[in-house]
Amino acid sequence: MTNLTKLELWQYRMLDKMQGIKKGQLSMMIAGRQSGKSVLSSQAFKRLWEDLHARPVENMVLSEGTVYGSRYYTVEPVGGYWPDMEVWCHETFGETGSIWAETKNLTPTPHKRWYANNRKFWFKNEADRLMFILRWR
Repeated sequence: MTNLTKLELWQYRMLDKMQGIKKGQLSMMIAGRQSGKSVLSSQAFKRLWEDLHARPVENMVLSEGTVYGSRYYTVEPVGGYWPDMEVWCHETFGETGSIWAETKNLTPTPHKRWYANNRKFWFKNEADRLMFILRWR
């Protein structure tokens, strides 16, 4: 419970009215400014986001595409937790660029080993795509 010396008058009155409530009947959070409510909210939101998106990989949809005329092998994971997959790709295949940032060049050329775009991972080498599938399937 918060430090009672920092409560406002209206908070004291509310606590006085709650004297007859038995333990376990009511849960309440009394918080004023700068008491950490936003931290609790952001932690709860983060947990909810992870729970919603951290389901097992149900399927992997394979296809091919081109980036500036070069063939790339794509995999679209259905399910799974995207941030973990992206971190793994960074650690395994190195840094990636942004397809969108590279379009600003006058003569753009694909030069990265992998990209992540449109809920797909794009790999220059088919062997890299296979390694991704083996890791996350």
